[in-house]
Amino acid sequence: MFLGRFDHTIDAKGRTSVPAQFRDALLGDLRLVLAPYTIYGERCLDVYPHVEWQKLLERFAVLPQFSAKTVKFQIGYLARAHPCEIDGPGRILLPPLLRQYAGLKKDVVFLGTYTKFRLMDRESWVKVEGEHDAEAAEDAAIYEDLGI
Repeated sequence: MFLGRFDHTIDAKGRTSVPAQFRDALLGDLRLVLAPYTIYGERCLDVYPHVEWQKLLERFAVLPQFSAKTVKFQIGYLARAHPCEIDGPGRILLPPLLRQYAGLKKDVVFLGTYTKFRLMDRESWVKVEGEHDAEAAEDAAIYEDLGI
């Protein structure tokens, strides 16, 4: 399980350290998949443990392969995803295209989202967090429809 926020930096080679708590939650399987995502208009990366990525692909495999939404998902998410592995010192190498997509500069934020985590540029996260907090302040029932 991935929970919490952790601030890190990207080095000159495009590597960043995965938070130790997240590495521990991977239970020894250091394979990850990075995929592009957008939240509140800000770009970021979804980071899936290999096992969770496989579950997503299994759900995808039963979709109607020629529907417009399926094709959009293929192009927008699957085709731009990139596998990576955590190295010995606990870092991942972020592919240049995905770093560019998500606007990842130097200061980044890891955000636990239960079965996966997100990686955002710190400035983007400040905007997302502020927008979410403003929305929650206006709507006390913001999570009501989730049924949890």
